[in-house]
Amino acid sequence: MSKLTPREHDFVDAALASWTGVSHGAPIPVRALGFFDRRQFNEEVGRLRHAVSNQATLTETETARVLFLSELAFGSDLFGAGVEFQLVSPMRDAEAITILRSLQRKLFTRAGAEALFKPELYSPE
Repeated sequence: MSKLTPREHDFVDAALASWTGVSHGAPIPVRALGFFDRRQFNEEVGRLRHAVSNQATLTETETARVLFLSELAFGSDLFGAGVEFQLVSPMRDAEAITILRSLQRKLFTRAGAEALFKPELYSPE
């Protein structure tokens, strides 16, 4: 997380914070990320938010979770904050999408993406 700019940190913090705010009722990330219940999910989101703010080194899985949750929080009105992202973010949509694209370039790895979900959910190679 140390390679992120201050604005990227702001974006990720707002995205993760939304999961205990405007995105709180979204059921998909809890199950999709392998958590048993909302309490366990909330604890992990809080831990990740703290780690990101402290610029801690994250595992590939943790980094993929941060990216996935950020993408959902910003982009999905069904499963995240979506159009209400501006309520929890210090930036407008035009800047936020630019920042999200930068985060995607910096944080995405195939191994991280594959680690998020059970291998049997993937198509055979």
